[in-house]
Formats: sequence, structure tokens, C-alpha cells
Amino acid sequence: MTHKAPQPDLVDLHVHSSVSDGLLAPREVVRHAAEVGLRAIALTDHDTVAGVGEALAAGKVYRVEVIPGVEFSAEFEEGACHILGYFIDHTNQDLLDLLHEVREGRQSRNLKILARLNELGVPLTLAEVSNRVMEGVLTRTHFAAALMARGVVKTHQEAFDKYLGRGGAAYVSRRRVMPADAIRAIRSAGGLAALAHPRQLNRGADETDEWIGRLAAAGLEAVETDTPDHTANYARRFKAAAERLGLLQVGGTDWHGRDDAGIHMGLGAGAMTIHYDLVQKMKDRLAARDR
Repeated sequence: MTHKAPQPDLVDLHVHSSVSDGLLAPREVVRHAAEVGLRAIALTDHDTVAGVGEALAAGKVYRVEVIPGVEFSAEFEEGACHILGYFIDHTNQDLLDLLHEVREGRQSRNLKILARLNELGVPLTLAEVSNRVMEGVLTRTHFAAALMARGVVKTHQEAFDKYLGRGGAAYVSRRRVMPADAIRAIRSAGGLAALAHPRQLNRGADETDEWIGRLAAAGLEAVETDTPDHTANYARRFKAAAERLGLLQVGGTDWHGRDDAGIHMGLGAGAMTIHYDLVQKMKDRLAARDR
């Protein structure tokens, strides 16, 4: 069932395609955005911009504005720090070099995960996992799909709880870039850097505010305040932090296209409404920075 946007100017600034851990190819992601009635989306695949060119071309066909983006997985102890980049030049060599470095860390981690699963008596092969990637980045989501296909687990969540997530039997940490380096690369590529789903920093209120302040000092210009990952209380906290620091408040569904997730592009769990005027504010911020 297609869930239609209730207003013609809604946007989704956090979506993924099959070049990382989404289900649909970039062109199909854009087509789906048109079907549900969105005016604009940001394609923000994990640690790669391999799908941006295809998405931009599809945007012209389906009359959806596509914002070239990326989601960096940054180093952050005992938590997750993801830095979104918006309006990036996806051909910028400094950006591409840093993304390549991040993907090398993923590749090393993937081999270690596979070895641990084998040690646990799960005879998964790299080919079984790799053939689930159309192109681009192999992630733990692809391991979860392979485990489900083998009947080792029943759901994506069970795969992460039992094996792949932090504390799981086959969990392996990996080398990531520092948050400041991700921000620097995004800005070098002409983009605007935002902290994705700050609840996942896994810190208390005061320490989270402190970290957002440090990231702002490093060049962060926005915080993702509207996301299905946040309760109303979390959203209020992060909006207050953004206001104190003069940061933009962005929003997106972190949509991956999985039917079992209960997350719909543009609407989240059903009630999200991010309007196009936010996109204009982001453009204005970038234009002011260039003057």
C-alpha cells in the first residue's frame, strides 16, 4: 500500500537506496517519492555517493527535486554518530577519498563478522552476503538478510539483537572517521553538515548538548530533530539545543524501503510533515556562507 503525502510540498531529507542498505535502486527510490507525492528528497546513503548520479537523473524524469547527500558513519565510543551531508558536490575528490577510507574499514569489519559467525556454527559465506548488494556498500543489513534467508533468524531485528548489533555474538567494531573530519569533507564539497538522529549518540542530556556544541564548533550547521527515532521529549530537547546554537533543524525518515519497519517515505510512522521551506532555508544558509 502506498502512503500518500497529505500536502504537496512535503520532503524527506534522509532516505537510502540499494547502493548502501536500502532495498530500492536509486532511480526506484525517486520514482517512489513521486508516487507518494513528495516535492524533494535527499539521497543519503551510508558512506557512499555511488547512487547520486542515477537519482539526479531520475529526479528530472519524475519531477522530484533530488538533493545530493551522504551519511558518514563517524567514530564515537559507545554510541553512534552519523553525519549527514546535503547539497554536496558528489564528484569532489577530497570527499571521495575520505569515503573510500571509510569503506575500507567496513570491508575489514565484514570479513571479521563472517569469521565470527562461522565460529558460532553459522556457515554463511561471503558470496551469500555480497550477492545482496547491487553495487556500493556491503553493510550489516545485508548480513541480516542473508541470516534470514538461511533461516537462522526470523527478522531483521532478531539478527541485530542476537548477532550483529552492539553486544551481539558476532558484533565487530570498525575504524571510522572522526566526526570533525566528516564535517570538513562535507563542507569541502560545498555541502551542509547535519547531525543525524542525535539520540543515538547514547549520552545523557547535558553531554549530548555538549557534543552538539563541539560539532557546531567544527562546522556542523544542522541537527536532525524530526525523525521516527525520536520521541516528542527527545525532539523538544534537540530543537532547544539547535536554537541555542543557531543551527538549522532538519528532518527525515531514515527510510530504507523495508515493509516490516513501519516507516513510510515522507511520513515516518505516519504523522511526519517536513515542508519544502526547510530546503529553502538550507539553500539560503549555503548561499550566505558563500558570500
